[in-house]
Amino acid sequence: MHDLKVTSWQLFGHDRLYVNLPDGTAIGWADLGSGTITVLHPRYRDAVTDALARQVPDMPALGEAEPPRPAFAPPPAPRIPPLRRTRMRKGEGAAARVPEAEAAVPRAPGPRVPEAEAAVPPAPGPRVPEQARPPRQEQTSEPRAEREQGDRRQPPPVKQAQARPEEQATGRTGPPELPALSPADDLAARRPGAALREQLGESGAGTLVRVATGALRRQKEADPRRTALAGERRVGAELRRLMRHGWRVLHSVPLPDGTEIGHLLIGPGGVFAVHAEHHPQASVRIGDGTLRIGDGDPEPYALDDRFGAGRAQRVLEAYCTFPVPVGTVLVFTGVSSLDVVTTPPDVRILRERQVSALAPLNGVLTPTQVERVYDVARHREAWAGA
Repeated sequence: MHDLKVTSWQLFGHDRLYVNLPDGTAIGWADLGSGTITVLHPRYRDAVTDALARQVPDMPALGEAEPPRPAFAPPPAPRIPPLRRTRMRKGEGAAARVPEAEAAVPRAPGPRVPEAEAAVPPAPGPRVPEQARPPRQEQTSEPRAEREQGDRRQPPPVKQAQARPEEQATGRTGPPELPALSPADDLAARRPGAALREQLGESGAGTLVRVATGALRRQKEADPRRTALAGERRVGAELRRLMRHGWRVLHSVPLPDGTEIGHLLIGPGGVFAVHAEHHPQASVRIGDGTLRIGDGDPEPYALDDRFGAGRAQRVLEAYCTFPVPVGTVLVFTGVSSLDVVTTPPDVRILRERQVSALAPLNGVLTPTQVERVYDVARHREAWAGA
């Protein structure tokens, strides 16, 4: 077999030549230190010898050794000799049987003990009456794991949330459910200033009719409703820019008393009731609960809940399982200057171009909560009890 490979191996103080098959399997080696040849497979005996002779022609004849035994061969089982028959000592009972092998061992010289004294069994102790004995502890069949679990301190009971008064009266838990949304009840299609449009008759008349009617009237002063509608449109356009940042917008949300929330902004930063104030080319100053436009006298101007933020919060939280904070945003459009002295903490006063500052607000509502609030707010039936 000329396809055998001979490799040298020197490690741990050994100097060997290994003979391997083409697949790398070792079939024998030669230990140059001890002068022995080890053949792992007897049928390769001649092949191993020839391969080593070709590798080292001047190598002296080496003695052959037996293949090594496994390194971890189990030790041979000890052989237990058979038990020998026992014999009875003279004058002793069956309990005094001693094997013959033990009896044959000569005893060491020493003081001799009389057989009568050695055969005396130990005196039994005083017998305790049954009544005086301590009662035996009954072994319980309860597993050890259950006992250990019972020994652990039980966690304090979790307090359950108290039901709302309306839930206690109706016996229903959780927020009420709204009926299926129909196109007539969907507020998402409403445009900014819907109530003003209805008052001005813009919902039915076309553009040419409105222009012709306005020209025939030849009013000296502009209609304040059209001025307010212009402000609603401009604020609605600025709010639509926030939709690309994950915000939702509703316009002209109707309330049961005939009023409406101008705009409702819903997004990661919370919910805002947005109100527009349009004062073209006027300077505005707000402070100490007053509003001053141009050179006029300051007028009382409360910023508490006149724009529907509190009502919106009550409606939205009634249909949601999480808190829905609602703030107020007052936007002045067309003004030449805006001076804000003091405002309540939950009220923001902005100019038209400052509405984009609301886009990066976040951390109040998750995307899932934003969609839930938007689904409730767009349903007309939700605002029936506002």
